Amino acid sequence: MSKHTFNPDGAEVRSFEVVLPPQSRGSLREQGMRRRKLARVRDRLVVGLDLAQTRQAVTFSYQGQMLKRMRVDCAAQHLAQALEPRIREICTEFGATGVVIAMEPASYYWELAAEGFEAAGLDYVLLHTLSVKREREATRYTPEKMDPRDADLACSLAESGRFTEGRLARCEKRAALDAIAREYMLLRARSAAEVARLKSFWGRLLPEFQELLKEPDGVCALAISRALLPFSAMAALSEEKWIERVRAHAEGRILVGVAARLLELVKAAHADPHRRSGEGMPLRIHMAGQRRALLECQKAEAAQQAMALYNGFDEAVLMDSIPGSSPLYNALTLGLAGDFRDYDCGRAVVKLAGSEVNEFASGEWRGRSRISHRGRAQLRTAAYQQAKMLVKGSTVFQARYTHLLGTLTKQQAYVAVANAYLRTAHLLVTTGELWNEEARVRRS
Repeated sequence: MSKHTFNPDGAEVRSFEVVLPPQSRGSLREQGMRRRKLARVRDRLVVGLDLAQTRQAVTFSYQGQMLKRMRVDCAAQHLAQALEPRIREICTEFGATGVVIAMEPASYYWELAAEGFEAAGLDYVLLHTLSVKREREATRYTPEKMDPRDADLACSLAESGRFTEGRLARCEKRAALDAIAREYMLLRARSAAEVARLKSFWGRLLPEFQELLKEPDGVCALAISRALLPFSAMAALSEEKWIERVRAHAEGRILVGVAARLLELVKAAHADPHRRSGEGMPLRIHMAGQRRALLECQKAEAAQQAMALYNGFDEAVLMDSIPGSSPLYNALTLGLAGDFRDYDCGRAVVKLAGSEVNEFASGEWRGRSRISHRGRAQLRTAAYQQAKMLVKGSTVFQARYTHLLGTLTKQQAYVAVANAYLRTAHLLVTTGELWNEEARVRRS
């Protein structure tokens, strides 16, 4: 018998019934979001944009069919005015019920374009830059980038519902809080960088400095840094002149004995012929100390303005009801996250911060789980700092932190508390309820 002959009496084949798990709340939310996105682009003309400063790539698509490509030579703020006649013409020709404009959030151009679209009554959606990059590689098998092709990809991603639901701030007040929160976090990072720079500079110039003052950002240490002169000039100073100079640069009381001892060390270092650093490095320390003082002053001003705006929101009372929370970091979180009501669940806010845990596994192999870091880093930092405040000031979060230390490191436990804080803040704002001690840290 030929090996290709069909044998009807083959071996018995067993069939197994696949039992799928019941749908979770997360899967139901995801399905609802998918339906909502597809309904938003159904029977509508999709316009894909690749934004630039003055020359824009535009693609028109309807029901998966590319209709037209074009280049528009205008600034982003004039795009709505330039595209509106062509959009109206194509919608009339093909019977589209409306239009959706898809674009990446490129620099500040997308904000200018979005303001024009809102003024003209044109709907728009934002594409995640990572999805555009991955789609470019998946369709072309190459990372090659061209503006017209990116406009084509914007159309295809929007038509398949693969876009975010990000928008401009709903009002000027929220936009102002967002801008000030971002500026505060930037100033905070730069101020911390100056402290690290001061520590490095002092370690090179005068290692004995760390024996006198442990931290270079104290009142006395900063006053000495700002009053510092090249070693040749300091060697000629008397102790009284040096103390007077340090006091003139101080923003509080100084340690006179420490300042006098430092002058002695400087003179000894200047007399050492083997020292190389003594003339140029003091200028760097002086300027770093000035920058640190300036940044701290600007931080205080930004914090004051952020709190003034934050106290005008209804969410302030709800978020401040979380025991142990810092009102300043509540304000920063609200500014960086926006309106919590725009998110389906608290986990969406955690993902926005990029602090959700990603698992890596294949078969029996289990990799190391870690947070994604794909989100708003400043929001993640604000929530992390708030977590430290909560662990110190709230028995509820402190108990949660202590429990997590059984399986996690300190940093991982703080991240978990930060995620719980974001979920709790979302829950309180969306339900309009104050903190409930009996509910503890409720997960949305």
